[in-house]
Order: sequence, then C-alpha cells, then structure tokens
Amino acid sequence: MTTKTEFLKWLAGFGEYAPLLRILLTVILIAVGLFGARLFRWVFHQLRDRLESKMPDWLQILFDGLTEPAILFVRCLLWYFAFLMFPWSFDDASPVWDTAGTVMAIAAVCLLTQGLWNSAGLCRLLLRSAQNRLDLETNKTMNSFFEKIYRALVLLFGGIQVLNLLGCEVNGLITGAGIAGLAISLGAQSTLSNLIAGASMVIERPFGIGDYITLGSFEGTVEDISFRSTRIRTLDNSVITVENSKVSAEYICNATTRKNRLMSFTIGVTYSTPKERMEALCEDLRSLLKKDPQVLPESIQVTLSGFGASSIDIEVRCYVTALGGDDFRALKSRLNWQIMDAMARNNCDFAFPSTSVYFETPIATKNAPSGDEAPQS
Repeated sequence: MTTKTEFLKWLAGFGEYAPLLRILLTVILIAVGLFGARLFRWVFHQLRDRLESKMPDWLQILFDGLTEPAILFVRCLLWYFAFLMFPWSFDDASPVWDTAGTVMAIAAVCLLTQGLWNSAGLCRLLLRSAQNRLDLETNKTMNSFFEKIYRALVLLFGGIQVLNLLGCEVNGLITGAGIAGLAISLGAQSTLSNLIAGASMVIERPFGIGDYITLGSFEGTVEDISFRSTRIRTLDNSVITVENSKVSAEYICNATTRKNRLMSFTIGVTYSTPKERMEALCEDLRSLLKKDPQVLPESIQVTLSGFGASSIDIEVRCYVTALGGDDFRALKSRLNWQIMDAMARNNCDFAFPSTSVYFETPIATKNAPSGDEAPQS
C-alpha cells in the first residue's frame, strides 16, 4: 500500500477537488478496461508481427497462448486500480484492501493457467525434437495423449497456487493427498493398469486416432485414446469404449497401415461348360482385372481351383489399392458387373447348388408265370 498511499497524498494536494478527481480517474480506468480490449489486442498483434521472425517456435506458441489471457489481465489490472482509486469510506487499515489484492492475485494465477493451457502445442515441439533422437513418429495420437498430461499438470499446479493464495496449508494437503492416494491406489489397480496400457499404446503406436482397426469382435475408426479407455466408432455409427488394458490384451488388426488389400472370390461354372469356354473365360477375367487401375497386375491369379458338388470352381485372387471400406465395395461392385458381362460373352452359366435324383424301375421277366396259375406237371 506504500505506492497507493503516496499517490493519495499527491491527490490530496488538490484540496476539495481530490475526491472528484479520484472518481473521474476511476471512471476513466473502468472505461478503458471495458472498451480498450480491441486496442490491447491490436498492440499485441503488432508486437507479434514485428518479433515473429526473431522468435523461436516455442516462444511463438507461448505468445499466442498468452495473448488473450494477457488482455484480460490488463483489463482486470485497470479495474483493480479503479477500485483502489475510488474514494471509499473505509480506511487504509481495512481488510478490504487485502481481499482485493488476493482476488487480483488469484485472477492473475487463473489467467496464467489459461495461457499455459492454450500453449499445449509445446508438446508437439517436444515430440518433434524427440523424433530425431528416439525415432518416434509425431502424430496426432501422441500429441493428444501428451497434451492431456500437460494440461492436467497445468491445472494441478494452478490449483495448488490458488489454494496457497487462499491461505490453505498446501504442504498438509499434499501430505494428506499422498496418504489418500496410496489408499486409493490399492483399490484402483485397474485404473493404474489402464493408464500404463494407454501409455504403452501411445509409445508403441499399434494404431492412432483416425485409423480403422479390428479389435476382437469389433471393428471401426478410432476416435480418441485417453488415460483410461479407447473410443471406437463402429460401422453402424455407434461408439464403443474399451478399457486400455483390454485393448492391449486383444489382437489388433490395423487396416489403415496396409499398402494394398487382398480380394479373393470364387466363380462357380456349370459342369456342362466345355473346356475351351472355360479357358477363354479365365483369359477374359485376367484381361478385365489388368485393365482396372485399382488392381495390381502382377498379383492377379485366375486358376481352376477344383470341382465342387455342383460347379467347376474358378478361384480369383488379386491385390487392390482400394483400402477404404467404401472404395473397396465400389471396386467389387464394378468388377462383378464386368464378370457378368464376361460370362455372357463366353456363353458360360453360373452354377447353383443342385441335386440330381435317379429312379430305377424294375424290368418284368418275359413269360413269367403269374401267381394264380398252377405249375403243370
């Protein structure tokens, strides 16, 4: 309060106009705090534009994250000075001044916490620098996971500082939290195992956010990987949440990482089809597959695989570049139409399951005596 007291002594020199001057300064400070946000924002942006080429990446992220909280802090600071300037009826020894100072300090801590929260992009820079040393691929999965850890730590330290400003015994709280945490950890082993499993998945990267995976009996697109669980959106557009420990225990098939996809099917042709037509049909199938831009020509295999109960089976195998579910189904539909045309061109018919039943009629013996006639002696 020393600076405030000296300033008020200076205002007292105006005599009877001192209270009016204090009210006028209070109104000016409040007005600047209310309507000066655009000016403050312009000043910060001008400062950033001038220093952008000289600032490293981490400083640019901090500057961008702290800009809006800094503008709010300047506004709160002006209102705090306006509160100190107003000619209140209570004296300088009143606890109101200490309360106002505490509120201002808490506001400063909260705004700083918000700025650091907005600067979570620092994790991306740390992962980028670790990529060269640890051979870790920086992707959105790892960014999301470590940003959550970073923001949790920011909230933790910000909350501790606010409690300290409120007069709470932080050391006692930390000690009590440690004892309570030990007791909770004994009953929350599953949560700890999920956290460890989640960290292992992020480091090993069996899949990432946006990947299409098969997990046990489920398949779908990964939407989020958190401390405790993984969210997957299935084909019917529903979301399932699986604990990380169970995800680690299941087999995981990541369809997004494959470079091509196997297409395999069998065509059944009737047994009445001559050999020449069968050979022409197989050659026609190879030709139409080679013409498709999404089929790898060196992987095409069209073979007479065997003789079924109702058909002569032609097995077709090839690898295609249509990786997504929609693209793969569109490719299958296009090829199926072309296969129907090829069957028609070669006068071949599709076989279907059928059963032939043969009836045997007994042949009657010529001139055989009937049962009513008695044999002649």
